Amino acid sequence: MSTNCEIKFIDVDNNEELVSYFPAIEKLFLEAFGKPLCFSMWKWAYQQNPFGEPLVSMAFCDGELVGHYAVVPMKLQNDEQILHGYLSMTTMVSVNFRRHNLFKTLAERVYTRIKDRESAAVVFGFPNDQSAPGFRKRLGWTISDDFHVLSLRPRDLVNVEEMLTSRNKAAYYLDLKDDFISDWRTRKPNQEWKILNGVGIKKHDFGLDLMYLDKYSILSELFDEDILNAIIPISKDKAAELGLEISFPYRFGYRTFNMDEVPEFFVQMCMSDVF
Repeated sequence: MSTNCEIKFIDVDNNEELVSYFPAIEKLFLEAFGKPLCFSMWKWAYQQNPFGEPLVSMAFCDGELVGHYAVVPMKLQNDEQILHGYLSMTTMVSVNFRRHNLFKTLAERVYTRIKDRESAAVVFGFPNDQSAPGFRKRLGWTISDDFHVLSLRPRDLVNVEEMLTSRNKAAYYLDLKDDFISDWRTRKPNQEWKILNGVGIKKHDFGLDLMYLDKYSILSELFDEDILNAIIPISKDKAAELGLEISFPYRFGYRTFNMDEVPEFFVQMCMSDVF
């Protein structure tokens, strides 16, 4: 495809209009990620989201989708107030257009709409090694490298209890106490799990993932000798000192809107689009 075309930008803020663009989104996704886009997964995140409708900006060249930036609403809260949260996901630019500044242009089109709503808000996500520099430099994200996924055994709980439960009153988190919200979040296609007495654990072939934790007291009862994977704010040196096994880093990033204070976050796997 020639890059000598006039780029056309389209902003979509409602599900009914967005679904008509799915074939184009699916095609760009395959190019960008080398695998098909699962429609049921896309529908779950974008069309069935109980928090509301997504904000999407797209770039077209001669009728072909060449850039896509989107956020889906995911309300966060602390013990005092609610924060309008938006999870950044499915960011992609066609390989022939990656020097056209589309990544920044599309993101800022979405961010302008969030800012114009005049409510305190945050866009957040979990950028990988490849995307993190761009989110930090081009989009002004604050990115923390302090979070890691640890592989825990029951004997390790004594060393991580404080880190798993140290949510202060000001830290924003995804609350899954509401049945309507928890039902949606736990029924992500191909990844169903349950919340039992304030603890959400997803089973898979390689162990267990700690998706959500509201009541620590029963955690040790829910796994025996299985490996339990959990996101924990801990440095590599501190993990080594405690004899804990780091599986991989899982950096967390965000950008705020209509806020003066620097927010704190209590990060759990249920906030991510990967888990």
